[in-house]
Amino acid sequence: MIKRVLLLFFSSLLICFTSCEKKASKPPYNLDQNLKNGIKISYEDLGGVKVIPVKLNGVTMSMIYDTGCSGVHISLNELQTLVKNGKIGAEDVIGVAYSTIADGSIVQNGLINIKQIEIGGKDESIVLNNVEASVALNQDAPILLGNAVLDELASVEVDNVEKTINFYKK
Repeated sequence: MIKRVLLLFFSSLLICFTSCEKKASKPPYNLDQNLKNGIKISYEDLGGVKVIPVKLNGVTMSMIYDTGCSGVHISLNELQTLVKNGKIGAEDVIGVAYSTIADGSIVQNGLINIKQIEIGGKDESIVLNNVEASVALNQDAPILLGNAVLDELASVEVDNVEKTINFYKK
């Protein structure tokens, strides 16, 4: 019984320390990448979620724009695709992270570094470098583009009439 209580206590401490880390103090990503006032990215509405084209280390994927997600989240399936294409290696594995999901439960995820995330397309895009992403330890988890990326940009606006997500410089 005491062992169980101690294990629960130390697990809680570990979760507390990993989830309460201070955000690194760094300037916003440079949006002066041939942008005038901003960039508009068309989204597709799939089952009530907004999906945008994103390249992870050069591999195009459709990611859910999710302001309820704290970071970038991919499934084991996408990780395997990146590994098969030689886009992720052992040097990109950071470790383990814990996340609180929508139902309040805490799950363990892998943690990797994505060397380059390109949001948008050929004519208009934003490129982010060295972004940490969590990896769900199952095949079917949705792939999410969340606030860890969005917070590093300037302002973000969703235009539901034109079906675009607009990223603006400050």
